[in-house]
Order: sequence, then C-alpha cells, then structure tokens
Amino acid sequence: MKYIEPVKSVVLFLLVMLSVVLTFMIWTYTPDYKFIEKTEGKEILIGPQKEMKDVIRPYKAIYRFDKEFTGTVSNSAMVDIMEAFQGWNILDLMPVDNNLKADSVNEMIRTNNSMTIFFPGEIPYSAFNTIFQFADKELPETTFNRMIIDWSKYNNKELQVFFLSGNNELLMRSHVSLENANQFVRNIIEPAKTYSTFKEVERDGFISLYIANDKIESAKYTYFIEEKPELFKDVLFTNLNNVVRTDESATTEKYHDGMSRMVIDSKAKSLTYVYPAAESSVRIEPSKLFTDSFEFINEHGGFTDDYRLVSSSTSNNQLDYQLYLHGLPIYSDQGINRITTVWGDNRIFRYKRPYFSFEKDITSEKEMKELPSGSEIVEKIKKLNNIDLSDIDDIVVGFHLTHDQNQSTIVTLEPCWFVIRNGISTKLTPDILGGVKNGLE
Repeated sequence: MKYIEPVKSVVLFLLVMLSVVLTFMIWTYTPDYKFIEKTEGKEILIGPQKEMKDVIRPYKAIYRFDKEFTGTVSNSAMVDIMEAFQGWNILDLMPVDNNLKADSVNEMIRTNNSMTIFFPGEIPYSAFNTIFQFADKELPETTFNRMIIDWSKYNNKELQVFFLSGNNELLMRSHVSLENANQFVRNIIEPAKTYSTFKEVERDGFISLYIANDKIESAKYTYFIEEKPELFKDVLFTNLNNVVRTDESATTEKYHDGMSRMVIDSKAKSLTYVYPAAESSVRIEPSKLFTDSFEFINEHGGFTDDYRLVSSSTSNNQLDYQLYLHGLPIYSDQGINRITTVWGDNRIFRYKRPYFSFEKDITSEKEMKELPSGSEIVEKIKKLNNIDLSDIDDIVVGFHLTHDQNQSTIVTLEPCWFVIRNGISTKLTPDILGGVKNGLE
C-alpha cells in the first residue's frame, strides 16, 4: 500500500504531460488539405479584342507624281500606311479654312509630291492619339475623313499634313518632323510609282472622284460562317436567370429580362438589342462617342471580323462600322453587314449587328473575276438617267454577299462595282447598268 501514493503521483504527472502534448499538437496541427484552385467567372469573348487603329483603317490612297495619279485599295498597303504613322509627332495643328470649297480641295489633291488617304468615315482626332503623338493636349472636337500628305520637303525631314472633313467643310494643317523621313518615302512613296494609274473624274462645283484606269481582277469567295447568337445573349444580359425567350415567328426570337430586349432574326442573321431606359437626346462629343462605342463592342470581342468605322451621326449619337473582307467593303440585300451603336445615358441604348463571322474559305469554290475599269463604269453611269455623278460620294469595288438557300452556314461574296450615295450603296453590274434599281445597305 505504501507504493500507491507514488504510483498515483506518477500517473497524474503522465496524464498532465499527455494533456499538454495533445493540446500543443491540436494548436499546431495543420490539416493536409489538397489545394483547391479558386475558379472565377471567365469573361466571355465572342471574337478577338482589337485596337482602335484596326477600325479606323483607310480604304484608298492616291499619289500625285508629275501631274499623274497612281493609287491602290490594297489591304496590305493600307496596313503599311497605318504602321508608317506610328509615333509621328503632329506639330502645330491649326485650322486653315472652315468654309472649304470643292475647288480648293481638288487643287490640293492635284499638287505634285502629295498623297491623299481616304477613310470610309469621319474620324475623331482623339482616335488617332494611339497612333500619332499630338503636340496639342487639347484636340479639336471635330472629325476628318481625308489626309493629304505633302512630302516635297522630306529631305529636310519634314512633312506637311492636311486633315479634311467632308461633313463640316473644315481644313486643318500641321507639320510632322520625321527622323525617318527617308524610310517613309522608301516604304510608302516609292512603291506607289508602280501602282495602277488613277483617273480624276472632275465634277463642276464638287470634289472630284478618283478611280482606277485599269480593269480590276478580284476573287469570288465562298465561306463557311459561324453563328453565335447565344453568346451575344450571354454577353448582353446581366442576369441570365431573368431572361425569357419568346418565339415571335419561324425566323424571329425575342429575349427580354424586364429591362432590355434582344431580337434575333435568323433570316437576316442579325440581332437588335435595346435598353429603353437609356434613351437620351443629349448630344455626345465625337471623341467620347467613338471611345464609348468602341470600348462597348471591344469588351466582348464584338469586332468578330474586319469592321471599320464608316459613318457617324452626333445628332442621335450613332456610329456605324462596315464589314470588310480583304480590304473591300461587303454589301447585301439579304441582311445587314454593319454594326450600329446608338449611345444613351451612360450606356448603350441600341445595338444592331450581324451575329455571324467568317469561319473558313472554301478554296475549291474560289473563282477569279474581271471587272470593268473605273473609267468604263463612269462612262456608263453618265448615260444613266437615275444616277447623277454629282450625287455620288464615291465609286468603289466591293463584295456582294448572298446566303446559300440550301445551306444556311455558307455565303458567297462576289466582287462588283458600287456607287455610294448618302451611305447607301448601289450595285453596278453590266446586266443592270441600263437601269439601276437595287439599293443595298
């Protein structure tokens, strides 16, 4: 019995020590959890995101050499021109004439050692901030659709640049100091000596038209297209759980969530999204309008193909982007081929566009076509009663898009001559030049 108390003491001591060890182990224990990666909602992109310079690309350039014009509409040449602009320092941008007359413009374009670059739409100066380096911090809230570059003093590393606006008859002038002026002449000017000759079509009291003298060869293409209406629904509606679908007809579907609506037209392969509460009559300045429109489309990768800014209306805050392929505009009488945005009260009000994109060229269907020269087209237009040369904004080669009646995912793009009048394009083919009636968007 005399050992009971010492044994109790030893056992108690061991229990206390065990309790201390166990407590320590609990405090310092870290469970061997497997690492669970945090998954975040992925941003939906319908197509690749682009830069501003991708949607403000020119469509034509003409050059004046010794009283003769050469020119090109080559897509690669337009890309080279835009790349040549990178880093230019635009000095002393200043207004020269705010009541510019057609005769003055024609004389400037005819000046030797100058090139004129044509943009399909009016471009805000701020849009070129990512390309040019403007010395002026405050850029004018106006636009331009042509640039005339005088390279006659390039040996002094200086170019004179004029910006012309067709909408407001404004002429701005600036100078560019170029360390690489010789490179600009070598890469942009010298190749132009080998381009096709262009003809000036003079019009009394109007700015001249400039068209190719030679016959034009272009390919007829057939493409598979990819249709993505569901992706646009996922992008445009903030809460998909609230979206209700209604079949309006065999070719029309309507989606709405109580605040906005989207209509899908499977025949035209287009969609129209509207957010009625954002409707506004407040005019937005051109620079902000373009930035807001571009960023809205680009955030969801909406420039799914080659789209270019072609028209703007600050009276209703609308911008249009035309679909292009291989540097040529696309028109159709079967569906829309433009992205249209109308900006509202701090957000998009209306968004209308095609919901398809070009997926793959069917090379076995490719076919070369020869079109009449621009000079021939002009002579034929002069004989028509329903088209006046003075009403024409331009005469261009483009693609006429048609959908395959038997296979909805195939489209054909045929090269044709078009006249542009007030944003409306009219197809000119040899068969219908006797009486053009079909206006195309």
